[in-house]
Amino acid sequence: MDTLNFINTLKNSDRYIEAIFMQGGCYQFHLVLKTIFPKATPYFNKRKNHVVTKINGIYYDIKGIYTGEVLPVLESDIKELELWSFSRTMSLSLGECPVCEEPIKIKLEK
Repeated sequence: MDTLNFINTLKNSDRYIEAIFMQGGCYQFHLVLKTIFPKATPYFNKRKNHVVTKINGIYYDIKGIYTGEVLPVLESDIKELELWSFSRTMSLSLGECPVCEEPIKIKLEK
């Protein structure tokens, strides 16, 4: 299966999929990819606030190919990553206010 084709198919399945996997669910996205691509390995972005997945020498997240700097995820990081979840924050970032540049967020009710 082609990795980018799978990512695009999933991303296009619902308009909120990208937000879910970019705002707390990036490690869960790695686990989805690992189910399909068993040799997939997780990496952090440079700021260690986002997980990307390495498959066949290429890094991916829900947006597609990731080209930023990466750091290895250590075994000791996994417990913390398992707590990362969109459903814990239940909020969507809609960008920035055009006037004051403050983030615009919507808190979703459970």
